[in-house]
Amino acid sequence: MVKRIFELFGLATMAVGLYFVIREQGKNTACNALEGKFEGMSASCQHVVYAYFGGFVLLAAGAMVVIFGLLATRKANKNRLTDKNPSLASQYHWVDPKTGRSPQS
Repeated sequence: MVKRIFELFGLATMAVGLYFVIREQGKNTACNALEGKFEGMSASCQHVVYAYFGGFVLLAAGAMVVIFGLLATRKANKNRLTDKNPSLASQYHWVDPKTGRSPQS
């Protein structure tokens, strides 16, 4: 349950990051066209760049949370399907190890 909550948290983080990237892309393009190559950046353009970069950071962090959540879910499912913890019902079905059949047959 907690893994699923983290996966949803990661998806929400990715959505917020994508929102910032899409919202700030036009402003970032305008700032890139107006600013000189080797000069300082104006305060308004710095704000746009910080928000744009923050969107990419949120997008990457959300993707990492989702990937780690999916890997943890996969590992948990794999551990659940192994036979290292047999159920109580399997103890009543005895099989001869040499023949692989039950003694009744």
